[in-house]
Amino acid sequence: MRINTNVSALQAARNLGNVTKALAASTEKLSSGFRINKAADDAAGLGVANGLRSDLRAYTQASRNAEQVNSVYAIAEGAASSIQNMLERMKELAAQAASDSVDSAGRSRINAEFNALQAEIGRTVNITKFQGQALLNGGFGATVDSASTAIATATAGVYDVQISGAATGSYTLSAAASVVTLTNGTLSQTLGVTAGKNQSLNFSQFGITVQTNTTVGAATLNGMNVTVGGGAGTFLVGASGSYTTNDVITVTGSALDLRTSTLGVDASAVDTRANAATALSAIDTAISKVNTALGVIGAGQSRVDNAISNLKTTIQNYAAAESVIRDADMAEEMTTFSKNQILSQAGIAMLAQANQSGAGVLRLLGG
Repeated sequence: MRINTNVSALQAARNLGNVTKALAASTEKLSSGFRINKAADDAAGLGVANGLRSDLRAYTQASRNAEQVNSVYAIAEGAASSIQNMLERMKELAAQAASDSVDSAGRSRINAEFNALQAEIGRTVNITKFQGQALLNGGFGATVDSASTAIATATAGVYDVQISGAATGSYTLSAAASVVTLTNGTLSQTLGVTAGKNQSLNFSQFGITVQTNTTVGAATLNGMNVTVGGGAGTFLVGASGSYTTNDVITVTGSALDLRTSTLGVDASAVDTRANAATALSAIDTAISKVNTALGVIGAGQSRVDNAISNLKTTIQNYAAAESVIRDADMAEEMTTFSKNQILSQAGIAMLAQANQSGAGVLRLLGG
């Protein structure tokens, strides 16, 4: 018998330490709900789970993006339907004016309402926007053509042109003294220019901003042009890794161009019987174009609805895959915790017994 080295007590203490450590791990898992709380728990599993979590968050945001595409189509559809109703009323008015059942005074009153509807179609197109981007003027997702002389690198003084809701088409700058005018041939807007100063010329009527540097004055801008080309709004609706192809859905702006000039009714009138008959043909074409746009919107909505459904399923499956790796099986972990708790209590009792084993030596010494 030995008293300097109590091997039994050392063994009991070692086992109790292991059990206490396992009990602490079980407590951490049960309190957090996670099987992996730190890299040491499962380094490989943590790496996989983190990858799944990042994909899950990306797919969740992609789902929100897809909902935004639906919002774009819904806004466009509401306005297009309103334009359709106005065209139907315009056709009704043209049919009335094309008959000699009304006189010139009557046609004048009819033409006044007809013109008001033309103006309202134009206003509807101008105010139908999503996040500042016009939806029905052909400019959704449009870009500034690199051939525009206002941004040509060879131009004295480098400019930057920004667009926000600008319609597709060509715009020309003209200057007189210290002012510069931007026009599209129909409308124009004039702003002052200060030489020797960086300026931001915001032609808000067109949704075009021209940035100038200190070398630019009004005369420098004279005769330059800005061309806004057709484009498409791009929405990320996936996270598979094909971020520029399969993971995106585009909304083509040119397919939703419902300006009166595009519809062909901007010059229509019903002030005479002949003009009313001509207007009827133009309105028929315009209605066909609106219906084509509504078809594009409907097809887009159907595609997006299916994309959203697929995204919801993908999100569910990715969440389940991450859960299998990261989350704790509470029933299994509780079983382990109960076992370790009993072992801890038993270990404490046995350590106490082992510590008392040397007491028997005293009887030998006393004898």
